[in-house]
Amino acid sequence: SENGRPATCVYIDDVRGLLELVRLGVLELHVWGSTARMPDRPERAVFDLDPGEGVAWTQVVGAAREIRAALARRGLRSFVRLTGGKGVHVVLPFAPGPDWATVKAFSQSLARQLAAAHPERYVASASKHLREGRIFIDWLRNVRGASSIANWSLRARPGAPVAMPLHWRELGVTRSGADYPLPRALRRIDRLHRSPWEGWTDASRQRLPPAC
Repeated sequence: SENGRPATCVYIDDVRGLLELVRLGVLELHVWGSTARMPDRPERAVFDLDPGEGVAWTQVVGAAREIRAALARRGLRSFVRLTGGKGVHVVLPFAPGPDWATVKAFSQSLARQLAAAHPERYVASASKHLREGRIFIDWLRNVRGASSIANWSLRARPGAPVAMPLHWRELGVTRSGADYPLPRALRRIDRLHRSPWEGWTDASRQRLPPAC
């Protein structure tokens, strides 16, 4: 671990492992932004859009699109999922190589730039008293030991909503971050012919630029 002491973490690498978690009663699967093979070399960043009181869902959708555009201006491709809770995750894959400090600096910089440009809409600070009527761009998912909900994970909430990966074009017709309770999520799986995150493998080769 960071303090030099041994630490034990759990990872799974096959369906049997996943079923063992189910057998133990695990509902929510939260994962690091790195793999067990290289825990100190993250390969994705997550921008968690957490709306405060009084924020309309359309504003959350707009915020996700704005982050996507900001990343695209840097030559980066991103992906979107509903969290199964209140918000949206914009997920940025990249080739392993940067350390956690580099990924933290990049995500923090982007969040602060957006908050500075649109202070009436966004906040980049975790202080709860600043969030009313604004969206917290939570960049703190991108530090060592932090985690975010995995695609397709159930949430321990009424209706068992699913953290749902989407095509970007689908985001505009959603109604909330919990738009896919379990029965609807199962119907979606039956209808899907390809992954909503098609292109992830190619995007995972992109290079994370320095923070600016």
